[in-house]
Amino acid sequence: MKKLFLLGIAVLLLYGLHQPCSGQETALKGTPSLRVFSNFKKGITESDPSSAFEVRRVYLGYSGAINEHFSADVKLDIGSPEDLSQYSLIRRYAYFKSAGLNYKKGRLNAYFGLFDMQQFKTQEQFWGYRYIAKSFQDEYKFGPSADLGAGIKYQINDFLEVDATISNGEGYNNLQADDNYNKGFGLTFKNKQGVIIRGYYDFIKKETLQNDLVLFAGYQNSLFKLGGEYNRKFNSSFLSDHDLLGYSFYGTYFLNDKWEVFGRYDILRSNKAESDNQPWNLARDGSAVISGLQYKPTKGVFMSLNYQDWVSIAKNGTDKAFLYFNLQFEL
Repeated sequence: MKKLFLLGIAVLLLYGLHQPCSGQETALKGTPSLRVFSNFKKGITESDPSSAFEVRRVYLGYSGAINEHFSADVKLDIGSPEDLSQYSLIRRYAYFKSAGLNYKKGRLNAYFGLFDMQQFKTQEQFWGYRYIAKSFQDEYKFGPSADLGAGIKYQINDFLEVDATISNGEGYNNLQADDNYNKGFGLTFKNKQGVIIRGYYDFIKKETLQNDLVLFAGYQNSLFKLGGEYNRKFNSSFLSDHDLLGYSFYGTYFLNDKWEVFGRYDILRSNKAESDNQPWNLARDGSAVISGLQYKPTKGVFMSLNYQDWVSIAKNGTDKAFLYFNLQFEL
């Protein structure tokens, strides 16, 4: 199956390369980009009263059209390591977040290389505050935000779009070390009234079968937007009967062109395996609240004063609460 999928992508790309382009051929002309996430945070609990100024992430990118059907892009992700030691935050690493070739003709869009995954891209865009907090699946490691592989999207009609991907399944900051690939399939419904509904399923098999089921629904108009998602990861980390279950609900009220009020509530749970007397991921199970104001003083600049917490479900767990001032600027 994966060989046929990759062969189909290759045929599409080769076909596009042999199509005549309108107009005279010109050298690739691209657009550089810069996006920076920074913040100041202050802990408001006895367990963590710390405060700090931080630059958490910088994206450097370049994209451009090769001809009327082909385009290419590359994006460098510079941030802190994922470990939580006090020394890790002063270090920085750099990864290629995307580096791929895109082909678009009519209703078809195909891509190959390192690209953003479709697993939670729709939810992340609808949530809209990535510089403040990652979307649910990204935050709780339900899947990588980008990966190496190939994919296609096809616009069936004005309302429905289908997508399919095959990828390493290791994420963009890990190397493929086996012959197992993640296969994903999604269907998205959108209408002009602001309704969006999406379903997604993927699977990868190693020692056991690991698969994800994702359902999302949202509505947006000129005054507000509301969205909710259901996430289920079966056999997490390829451990049989170790499932993760999560819900995320979020909304925004647009006060005017510059000011917004937003809120979000996350719930993360794990199941009890047959041989256990408590959930296998109990130490990390809990709920989170994010709420605040966003101000856009000018194009490309976003500021937010917000509250973020984490309430552990475990009796001996650690609860956290912070006040944040977040800043994003981009060119």
